[in-house]
Amino acid sequence: MSTQLLLLYGLAVMIGIMGGVHVPINGALGDRIQSPLLATVLFYAIGLTVIGSAFLLAGNRAALMALKEAPRWYFLAGAISAVVVGSSTFLIPRIGAVNLFAIVIALQMVSRMVISHYGWLESPVAPISAFKILGALMLLAGAVLVVRN
Repeated sequence: MSTQLLLLYGLAVMIGIMGGVHVPINGALGDRIQSPLLATVLFYAIGLTVIGSAFLLAGNRAALMALKEAPRWYFLAGAISAVVVGSSTFLIPRIGAVNLFAIVIALQMVSRMVISHYGWLESPVAPISAFKILGALMLLAGAVLVVRN
């Protein structure tokens, strides 16, 4: 395995860990202040500040010009993200972070497999194989076992 690929997988591991941490923190905040909506607003306001600063420091004006040509349906991702994070912020204090993440990860894998299989949403085509189906079934079974305790 190349050093570059190893670094990319290392970054994926780090993001996986961070993804397991950031939403429970937001769920705890929403529960503490008794407002999942305000916690989600803060989540995105802080995120916008951080990523907006990084974008401004990078100075990529060409991206702003290219944005005019992007199909409008691309912008649904922001609304979907707000629903996912807001719902997670609401659900974590009620069903628990582990249960929520078991369900979310299993179903994200299945939905992304289907999207990739057909190349929907401009995703690179990655055909579903028997091993992928087996892996997805194992993830789904794992989610059921986790949620059932």
